[in-house]
Amino acid sequence: MDQFTQAVINGIMLGGFYAVMVLGFSIIWGVMGVINLAHGEFVMSGAYLTWYIHRQFGWEPFATILVVIVVMFIVGYILQRILINRIIERPYLISLLVTFGLAIILSNSFKLVFTATPRTVDTMFSGFWRAGGVTIPITKSIIMIAALIIMGILYLFLHYTRLGKSIRAAAQNREAARIVGIEISAVYALTFAIAIALTGAAGTLISPIQSIYPFMGSALTLKAFAITALAGLGSIPGALMGGLILGLIEVMIATFVPGVGTNLGIVSSYVILVIVLVVRPQGLFGGVQAAREVH
Repeated sequence: MDQFTQAVINGIMLGGFYAVMVLGFSIIWGVMGVINLAHGEFVMSGAYLTWYIHRQFGWEPFATILVVIVVMFIVGYILQRILINRIIERPYLISLLVTFGLAIILSNSFKLVFTATPRTVDTMFSGFWRAGGVTIPITKSIIMIAALIIMGILYLFLHYTRLGKSIRAAAQNREAARIVGIEISAVYALTFAIAIALTGAAGTLISPIQSIYPFMGSALTLKAFAITALAGLGSIPGALMGGLILGLIEVMIATFVPGVGTNLGIVSSYVILVIVLVVRPQGLFGGVQAAREVH
């Protein structure tokens, strides 16, 4: 029973990270209709930026999150204006090819600059809390709390600010939003920038618990696809539930399937993605309009 409880706790904590990791991917797809295959590479970029600040200035990794958010917001805004804005109303294949090319450029650029050597980030928040027969890692607890705070702030922003309501309007009906005076190009630029900032923040959160290397992005992009399939596009509560489900599945498999360990994590993501797309394409937590609505 203690082993099962420990697996549930570990799965929930992993799922919290997955939930915040998928937000940017889901928002870009749901609002702009762009499938960002470079999503994992932006998570990697945030992780490398955290590592660099930690190494050069000695900052606590979690303390770098605001710097990472600002830097990644600027990067996202520039990229949207220069590149992504040109493919928004084009066929999906165009966005897939462009963002796939961007992913290759980012991963190989980081390899040239930082080499392929995995990097690690140390945090002062190490150790465990003990509760009965289970242990609760302090680092992962902080990641879970930070993920919930980020999702809560994003939810409030989308529902109670003028820009957030404009983003939701643009997602629901682009032409109607234009008619009522919303400048769609500006909303899209800010949406992409916010999504990339969130993605970079996910990189900060993962940096203390996972090695950072240039080709870590593809697996994260796949998991973002799987969670989005579970959640439905743009659904913040759905992202949390989808992340928790994938996290629990991965940890349960690693814990209770002998000889498999974590190697089946990617396979489970593929299986979830295929099953949900076949059985319920709009996502387990999305309604009929979920594919074009930010909840």
